[in-house]
Amino acid sequence: MWYIVIGGEKPPLQHKKIPYLKMCMEINDLMDEILLQSAYEGRFTLDELLHHSSVHPPTGIAVSKEKTHAFFLLLLGGEPDGAIFVDERGTLFGDAAALHLSGNEEFELFQVMPQIVDALVSRCRVFEKSHLKKNGRLDIPTIGAPTRQRIGVLCLTVRDNSGTPLAGAQVSIRKGKVVMTSDVTDSGGKVCFRLLNGRYMCVVSDRTGERTRCIIEFHEPQVESCVDIGGIEDESE
Repeated sequence: MWYIVIGGEKPPLQHKKIPYLKMCMEINDLMDEILLQSAYEGRFTLDELLHHSSVHPPTGIAVSKEKTHAFFLLLLGGEPDGAIFVDERGTLFGDAAALHLSGNEEFELFQVMPQIVDALVSRCRVFEKSHLKKNGRLDIPTIGAPTRQRIGVLCLTVRDNSGTPLAGAQVSIRKGKVVMTSDVTDSGGKVCFRLLNGRYMCVVSDRTGERTRCIIEFHEPQVESCVDIGGIEDESE
């Protein structure tokens, strides 16, 4: 069992062990408990937060809460190393969470003990930092000259032949021969990408190395679909 230990620096020192299962199921409550014991540093837009972090490198948690969702950005020495996204459908960690970042959020930043942030980051690490530093369409790779294209979130669930969600599958999104982005499915077989609406080739590689290709089209702000291993073999684009 994995634990986070939280507590204030001033006496009386109080510690509480938080199981990893609780972190997954009650992330909002856990974060509120941590932030109540942490010093408030200020309110920032995403651009302001990244600039502030580069000038005055903090170790802490930045939180943006809306009616329908919450976004937590974890900073270690000024680096945005972790991300958590929570809405009514569940919780996303790491790169999958970072893809839900619109750039319009306003964050409240709190200074948090380094060992707490480090423990949290180990479960929600962001490997592709470009997800956190996008600023609208210009940072999203495009092929040709897009017209009236919108940014959307494409979420795919990869399933095996029996219909069981497949964890640990490598999913790549291609436009022609260019790999636009890639990620690995989570424990529920799910992966999400932030892309311009359009038509893409999806290539899925399972842990045995077997590849499945299919064409994906999406034209809405958010689309969820399933990809079955052994699906369409189609190299056209």
